[in-house]
Amino acid sequence: MIARRDASPSPVRLGRYRYSKLRWRVLVGVLDAIGAVLTAFYRKLKPPRRVGAPRRIVVVQLDHLGDAVLSSPLFPRLKQIYPEATIDVVASPSNHAVFEADPHVRRVHLAAKNWFERRRGGWALGSAVWTLGRKLRTYQYDLGIDVRGDVLTVVTLAIAGIPRRLGWAMGGGGFLLTDIADWVPGRHEAKARMALLSVLDRDRSALERGRATGDAIKMHVYVSDRDRSRILRRLIQTWPGDSGSGSAYESIDVRALKATFADGGGAGSSSASGAGVVKKRSRGAGKLLVAHLGAGTSAKRWPIEHWRELIGRFLGDGWRVVIVGGATELEGGYSLDAHPSLADWTATLTVAESTALMEIADLFIGSDSGPAHLAAAAGVVSVILFSGTNRASQWRPWSRRSLIVRRPTPCGPCHQKNCPIFNHPCMSFISPDRVYRAAYRWTARIRDTESSHVSIG
Repeated sequence: MIARRDASPSPVRLGRYRYSKLRWRVLVGVLDAIGAVLTAFYRKLKPPRRVGAPRRIVVVQLDHLGDAVLSSPLFPRLKQIYPEATIDVVASPSNHAVFEADPHVRRVHLAAKNWFERRRGGWALGSAVWTLGRKLRTYQYDLGIDVRGDVLTVVTLAIAGIPRRLGWAMGGGGFLLTDIADWVPGRHEAKARMALLSVLDRDRSALERGRATGDAIKMHVYVSDRDRSRILRRLIQTWPGDSGSGSAYESIDVRALKATFADGGGAGSSSASGAGVVKKRSRGAGKLLVAHLGAGTSAKRWPIEHWRELIGRFLGDGWRVVIVGGATELEGGYSLDAHPSLADWTATLTVAESTALMEIADLFIGSDSGPAHLAAAAGVVSVILFSGTNRASQWRPWSRRSLIVRRPTPCGPCHQKNCPIFNHPCMSFISPDRVYRAAYRWTARIRDTESSHVSIG
């Protein structure tokens, strides 16, 4: 086979702007230069309107599922700083479920047409920005927050006429922001999210009392007891027990679950809090592995033949294995050989149900993707296969129970969606045997940990 492109590419080094593609850095740089001059002149003629404590806040998060989980600690902190304010979110089809279950969020605007999920020839980029901005304008928000650092999001907030706009200059469009947070390259994204709040100048003492430290930042994916009971029922139906011995999940508090289900389910609770009636199985019961075979881009995916070997070894050890993932990953799950202890639930679970499943799992293994962050929120012991696409120190799941397995390469971080190198070394050279041994060592190391969710700060 012929190697693709350069066999020894260099890592992509980001400078003033966060964009990996040169054309975006140039375009945003020109926009900032022109915009800064025009804005300075405009503000002399019309000084910006001062806003006190905001009453209506909107947070824009249009990227992916994992990004939404990383932003989840932002909302209880915002509510602490501005207890009288309502908080809305602009979300994408990939992540809206996280926010819709969050009790701190009043309303979720679903932006079906957004630039993070745009396909060529689908619709005009400028039209989507204008339409979304005009829609938000009708809600008369006082404070708009760009979580990611994205020039198009900043433009949207400006079109919406929001008087106070908080975000990052490293995404471009800083001249349109009224409040800019300090960007620290390489800082973990969970800490970066919380750093946004440090520039809010209302009641500094309350902010100091609620300042996020490493131990205080908790991921939240809100799961109801109804979700938990559905997952338990499905597990029992999938593996009802052999020769009348009963299900491996019978040691879970089934009566409490049945009572909850009969009552119509309780209010949602955060998986990170340990609330709810689901209890871990006894150590002697059959162990459950949840695996996610896919990833958002091909550059983050582990070869399917490696997955076959790894899962085969766990099945041989007597584990039960459930495959999870979205509709785009059906091929990854169905390419595994059938086995009585293997269940493919790809594209059949909601975000909350996936998290509920991970709450009662003994181990999660997956690539750098949304389900890995759900696993961190659920507190399950996890092994995450990290490619050279991004810096693991910045984007890894926020939990001490998550072990990162990676193979450093000279081309990382490359910020590529498709690996240009033959054999995709940063992923294909992570052997199934290495992951298998790492999983057992890691599980043994932390299986007696008392807390189900420990941050990494």
